[in-house]
Amino acid sequence: MKAFAACVVIAATLSFTMPAFAQSGTFSFAPNQLAANAWYKPGTPPSLINGHLDEAFGQADRWPKLLSALKKRHGSFSVFAAEIGYLSSSKGLLPLLKANHVPISVETPGFTQVPNGEKLAHMEILGEPVDGTNLYAQVFQITKPADRPNPAGKGWFVTGDGKPFIPDELLFDERIPGLLPYFDAGILAKTAGTWEQRKAAASITIPGTEAGTYAQRRQILMQDYVRYLNIARTHWRNKMPAVSLHWNVNPGWAWRDEAGLDAINSADPNWFNSIDRFNAIVSQKPQYGCVGYLNELIAVLTTAGYKPRTVYMDVDWTYNVPYITEVLKRHQAALKERGIQMGINVVEASIGDDETLRFEHGTLSRAHMAGSPPNVLYEQTLNAIFDYLKSVGLTGPSVQIRVGSWSHRPYERGYQISERTPGSLPHTALEIEKKL
Repeated sequence: MKAFAACVVIAATLSFTMPAFAQSGTFSFAPNQLAANAWYKPGTPPSLINGHLDEAFGQADRWPKLLSALKKRHGSFSVFAAEIGYLSSSKGLLPLLKANHVPISVETPGFTQVPNGEKLAHMEILGEPVDGTNLYAQVFQITKPADRPNPAGKGWFVTGDGKPFIPDELLFDERIPGLLPYFDAGILAKTAGTWEQRKAAASITIPGTEAGTYAQRRQILMQDYVRYLNIARTHWRNKMPAVSLHWNVNPGWAWRDEAGLDAINSADPNWFNSIDRFNAIVSQKPQYGCVGYLNELIAVLTTAGYKPRTVYMDVDWTYNVPYITEVLKRHQAALKERGIQMGINVVEASIGDDETLRFEHGTLSRAHMAGSPPNVLYEQTLNAIFDYLKSVGLTGPSVQIRVGSWSHRPYERGYQISERTPGSLPHTALEIEKKL
């Protein structure tokens, strides 16, 4: 996916705030109107995704049933942080959501970046440079905008007409494991010596991250959430949003999990002599360490007074379906025990425009459909994902289904948005909501 801000100046009295979450929702929505994300240009050739929210979802007659469904199911409407600078506080989407008591979840992009949590909070919330560098310009490619407030000096949380804005939910992008060291399977396989010597030779550290053992670095990254939220709480005080986060469910965890690799090597010292066997650990030697690491993070956040509201699972639906299913079920049980809701992002960004996922024979499979409308294929894909989740018991009152997209599909903007049009994201979301 799935983009960053001590003496803190308290914001002026807000002229536009949203209602707090009344209760946990079972259904939420994250549309791909992502033109504000100037740094995010996937595809060949690279291009921005669709347009802006006010011109798309600012018109209630384009998605009245979906709007009603979000209200009924206490679900949120997701806004990616860069888009706030294009929204009006007096017309369009924000007053529409306020009138219908639909809360806003704002997803911040900064946690994908190396600086620590305190520096990122000062940047994202207050608009301050990081170590003298304007990351809005350097990383997020927003330099001297003429069509929105410049977030440098202001932060993400200012609307297009200059009003401070506080979301109902602050949603962190992934930070772990992306900033942990990873291992070159080829070097690991061919290096002689002890296991520790082989690991040291094969380990690749993300430039700029703090030094320490694997466990120490993981703890540093967990504490970054607390550092960030301390700044947020000082800034927003009694209007502090709910806190939620994204969590990876993909093979990247297994390949970076040093403790898991240690356990595999201890049981079979010859296992990592082969690149193929390294790549096969997800299917043949799964350790599921990510479940314990999420439990650790929740303990860190809860101790600091920031118990998460929801953990949204970012799932690789195309890699290994049995593995991701087991991981999700383990997370579901662990989160339920801790009184935290599990969310699942029903989103797919790794297949092509002429492809779809199908739910058949008890699993998800990939199919090429040359000549079929890309938007319709995307709708079929999300429906297949939901049908699979339902078949394995991963839906229900304790799970929030978050329907959305962060790829080019569906290709739609402005007046093309309509819940009456097959392939439009509101149409897809409604089809899934009906199955709940």
